[in-house]
Amino acid sequence: MYSWIRIIRPVNALMGFVSTYISALVGIGLTIIHSNFLLLSTIAGLCVFLVISAGNIINDISDAETDKINHPDRPIPKGKIKIKDAWIVSVLFFVVAVILAAALLNLLAGLVVIVAIAVLVAYEMKMKGTGLPGNFAISILVGMIFIFGGIAVNSVSRMILLFLMAFLTNSAREIIKDVQDMKGDVDRKTFPMRHGVKASFSIIVALTLAGILFSLLTYFLGIFGFIYLVAVIVADAVFIASLAVFSRSAKESQNFSKLGMILGLVAFTVGGIV
Repeated sequence: MYSWIRIIRPVNALMGFVSTYISALVGIGLTIIHSNFLLLSTIAGLCVFLVISAGNIINDISDAETDKINHPDRPIPKGKIKIKDAWIVSVLFFVVAVILAAALLNLLAGLVVIVAIAVLVAYEMKMKGTGLPGNFAISILVGMIFIFGGIAVNSVSRMILLFLMAFLTNSAREIIKDVQDMKGDVDRKTFPMRHGVKASFSIIVALTLAGILFSLLTYFLGIFGFIYLVAVIVADAVFIASLAVFSRSAKESQNFSKLGMILGLVAFTVGGIV
């Protein structure tokens, strides 16, 4: 059981679950929250949790060889989980997510889940080694979580800026992760492998600063209030820290970036309820 918990990487999936709740809350607003909010948000969050978990499983399937170098302690390289069993579980998660979204939310939600699954599988099977297109594909999926939360409660318009912020900051994090894995990515043509660490850092800086700009723009456009501004400045400071430590350690930079995204979710939550 522990191996299955490890392969789905529940922390990442739980972040998606919480993000769905937050996006639904921001979309509908605390003052007009309705009795079905908790049910709809839970269903949407569960769909996202299942899709992310299945995606993490497929990621480990497709990275089985490189993980022998990069992450030899993962369940598949260690022989704790067979690839055939991993495929069965991932497909089951996908099917359940589509059924839940289409039957209990609405057909548009079901369609969004199908599109997300298609993009995710295409990335793992074809796009992972394409450099920036692959990084952007994953970041689009992350941003779609916010759109999906809005769809669940029939409120999408406020989600656009959140989508952009999530897309930009996660794109930066994906490139940082590629830098971190350069030694083992012998069969992949990631952006760092093609253009080097210096060029990668320039893109990381541009994406991170653009994400910070949109986070501040959300306040100055009057979408969120002053308390949100205080909270998001803390998150933005952590993103800046991820840039500051990059030259010392890509792994440390990636950890700071992840923390910044978590704090960004906190800021969005504050913005949605205050």
